[in-house]
Amino acid sequence: MKRLHVLFLCAVVGLLAAGCNSMVSVAPSTTPITSKDTYTKLGYTVGRSSTLVLMGFWPMGSYSPSKTARDSAIESKKANALIEVTEDYNVLNLLVVQYYWTTVEGTAIKFERKGMDVE
Repeated sequence: MKRLHVLFLCAVVGLLAAGCNSMVSVAPSTTPITSKDTYTKLGYTVGRSSTLVLMGFWPMGSYSPSKTARDSAIESKKANALIEVTEDYNVLNLLVVQYYWTTVEGTAIKFERKGMDVE
């Protein structure tokens, strides 16, 4: 019975030590667009990425989940940029393990810089 109390106490301490935070950011585009540039909207797109980090320094996954999610969203529509971008960045801390996951949403565009196609 004493072991059950110790186990329960350890579980409660573990839950109290865990934490989760979230950050949402909004941007007009992923690349600067001037008044001389033209673009074609390709439609709504979503990109996701996640990373598990052990002991605060050993990543198992993408080193930059934000960049990976953004690139995934752009590539899914064969676009070269996003406009009306929203990024949801979340972190779950569990003592020696952190889990990061990012979702990037926006409108995919194919644009031409000053009349020249951008690749």
